[in-house]
Amino acid sequence: MSRIYLDRKAVNSIPARIVMKDRDVILVEGVSEVPDEKTSIYIAEEHNTFVHRCPATKIYRCCDYYVTDISEGCPFDCTYCILQSYLNHEYIKVYSGFENVRREIENMPKDRFFRLGTGELTDSLALDHIFNFSGYIADIINRSDNILFEFKTKSANVGNLLNCNPKNLMVSWSMNPQSIMEAEEHGTAKISDRLKAAKECAAHGLGIGFHFDPLIYSENFEKDYADVIEKMCSSVPEASVNYISVSTFRFMPELLDIVRNKFESSLLLQSSYIKSLDGKMRYFKSQRVYMLNFFVKEVRKHWKNVFIYFCMEHESVWKRVFGFDPGEREELEKYFPCVRK
Repeated sequence: MSRIYLDRKAVNSIPARIVMKDRDVILVEGVSEVPDEKTSIYIAEEHNTFVHRCPATKIYRCCDYYVTDISEGCPFDCTYCILQSYLNHEYIKVYSGFENVRREIENMPKDRFFRLGTGELTDSLALDHIFNFSGYIADIINRSDNILFEFKTKSANVGNLLNCNPKNLMVSWSMNPQSIMEAEEHGTAKISDRLKAAKECAAHGLGIGFHFDPLIYSENFEKDYADVIEKMCSSVPEASVNYISVSTFRFMPELLDIVRNKFESSLLLQSSYIKSLDGKMRYFKSQRVYMLNFFVKEVRKHWKNVFIYFCMEHESVWKRVFGFDPGEREELEKYFPCVRK
């Protein structure tokens, strides 16, 4: 059970008013009074730049995605999560300045199209039953015809979204085989529940996306991924899917020690990695090509036209699997069918 801690200076903020309608909060003078654990939610009176370009990685191909950071930290406990080596706290921080989120989104340039979303520093929908982030965002985005807004999640917490106008909105799910989900994605929704939620959202008119990021190698790699791909493709119509992203497990070197200490039976500890050109650890290139090539061919058995792209992969891998180099940032973005020219 989560406990909500509210900075006294944020008591009149939008997230505080939402929560205090039907939930108890614990008033605090500052973060020092907040237990540093995943069950703690802290509404903080802190300034933040909410909308910014997604950080790319040097040398590897990246798209031109923009992110909105309303909160940071996650109630789920995935073994591979980069937040373990990026954030210095376990509690979930919710920024009080929702008004600034609205202002920054409304002030985005009108002369181009943006893909924008939450999910960089948290799960987009894990706390939506508490804060209704989706309803607040939908009210802004429904009036912004040059933005497609994406909620990324490992939950099935879509109740509020199903009450929203779906205009300019999409929901995407992080996907892995059920066996990997059980071993590596602690506290998250079952794959069957994610796909049920995706089916409901598609029927409501929301755009759909799937992120197989990271692909994780195991002895049953082909069987397990073929199975989850078949389940995905039989759950929602291809026409409702805006895109599928895929990439193999990659991480900053210090993450592996964290995994060893927290998750000693993790599959991540059973593979070999090499330090790549951007300083991150990756599977050897030959293994990445094999995994990505298998994935793309398996999806194409079911869906012939859905857009698939690699997240943070080298141009040589693109050429090996797809036969071309998509270019960097703006060039890659042009390939997205959902991006309005």
